[in-house]
Amino acid sequence: MVKAFRNTVMALTFVVVAGSNIIWSLLDDYVACGLAVAASVTAGFCAERAFVKRSHREMIRQHGADWQPGSDRIESGGPTRTAKAEK
Repeated sequence: MVKAFRNTVMALTFVVVAGSNIIWSLLDDYVACGLAVAASVTAGFCAERAFVKRSHREMIRQHGADWQPGSDRIESGGPTRTAKAEK
């Protein structure tokens, strides 16, 4: 679902930015398409990141403040570390 939503956001952003630049002749067509690609990639990254942050907030809400993403747990020695491993 996240991929489909991200791809939809990217496609719509590309069409809006490229179309508006080409219709109004603000920039050269190639520059308009380059700008549209950059804008669509940025919009896709932001949409995907919003889903990740939302899922992290949901996990913290359900499991408490001790829940951490896997990358944070490995670096901080979170709940995977045992007293036996520290000796």
